[in-house]
Amino acid sequence: MSAPIGWWWPFVAVIATGIAFLAGPAYSIAVPAATVAVIAAALTIVEVIVRQRGPGRIGTGRVVVSPEGVRGAFRGGEPGREDIVLTLDLLERRILHPDLPARTGREITGIVRRPPAEFRRYVARRLEELERGS
Repeated sequence: MSAPIGWWWPFVAVIATGIAFLAGPAYSIAVPAATVAVIAAALTIVEVIVRQRGPGRIGTGRVVVSPEGVRGAFRGGEPGREDIVLTLDLLERRILHPDLPARTGREITGIVRRPPAEFRRYVARRLEELERGS
């Protein structure tokens, strides 16, 4: 779902601010215009914060796995491979073993630095284990 905020809100904030200044001592016009300006500015700030969080994130901070994200992880070198290993571990904790201990940095590094074909076999084996266990 996309936020109902776009470039309109900054535009509305500027126009409402201008109206508030031009209204001068006419408070019946200046106060509502200033209120609209403040609300529009606040909505602009909300939009900036939401967009900085980026797509693929949920409010809890968890990353939503998408096909593009997985494809990018495979192409992303060691950091991408690390994401894949950690995601597989997370799935295993949720599906099979909630008490699975976290891997050490040395274990993750050993897996991540495997040759590409060996790493793909590792991922395939882990996925098969997850499918059998679910």
